[in-house]
Amino acid sequence: MSKSQGTGKKWPLTLILCGLVIAMVIACLASPLSPLKISLETTVVSFLIIYAIIIVIFIIMIFSDKLRSGILRDVVNSIKSYPNYFFPLFMLLMALGFMFLLSDFLYKFLCMSSISELLQFYPMLFAGAITSTSIMFAVTYWVANRAENIAELAVTIQYIKIFAMTNYILVLFLVFAPLSIIPSPSNSTSISIPCSALYYISALLLYPFGLTASIVQALIILDVLAVALREELRRLLS
Repeated sequence: MSKSQGTGKKWPLTLILCGLVIAMVIACLASPLSPLKISLETTVVSFLIIYAIIIVIFIIMIFSDKLRSGILRDVVNSIKSYPNYFFPLFMLLMALGFMFLLSDFLYKFLCMSSISELLQFYPMLFAGAITSTSIMFAVTYWVANRAENIAELAVTIQYIKIFAMTNYILVLFLVFAPLSIIPSPSNSTSISIPCSALYYISALLLYPFGLTASIVQALIILDVLAVALREELRRLLS
């Protein structure tokens, strides 16, 4: 197993992470705070193309157990060699990318809504945010416990657990934060919410959903990696 650990290089993972950085920046460009004012349609298409390429790579990795050479084999070896480098950045960049993209959609909706409609919509997003992060938290510990006996992933699993725990606590505060920005219903007829405040509300409410999407995808990759490492260990012992 140490032989496979030494064959990986960082550059395939760096390319994937750079792709996620580009996707995250593209998602930011459709926000009302961006000076470029790129259309939401262009942003969505660009983001989904980059995201689809990355996901296709991992899908091929999952369903192909005979990768002997080429870029996919390099990616597999790189993840095995540098899981502590890949997983924290992958989760963070994926969470931020999805948060910005989803916030752009919610912002468009909130701009067409009154304050009373926003207050009616808020409990549904609040419940969804708490539910999604609770599912994420449970799945994290389930997958982590499945792979905790693999020495190569011990530190990575601790990073993921800490990341999930920290963000779970953070989300509990973030979903209440918009209440300090939204005016009270009694003043809703005379007070409007600035565009920047609407975008902050969107980001705070949708970060839990982006976080859940990023961690679940990271856990899928982690579980596949754990299976691959178990198979290697089995072959070495046989």
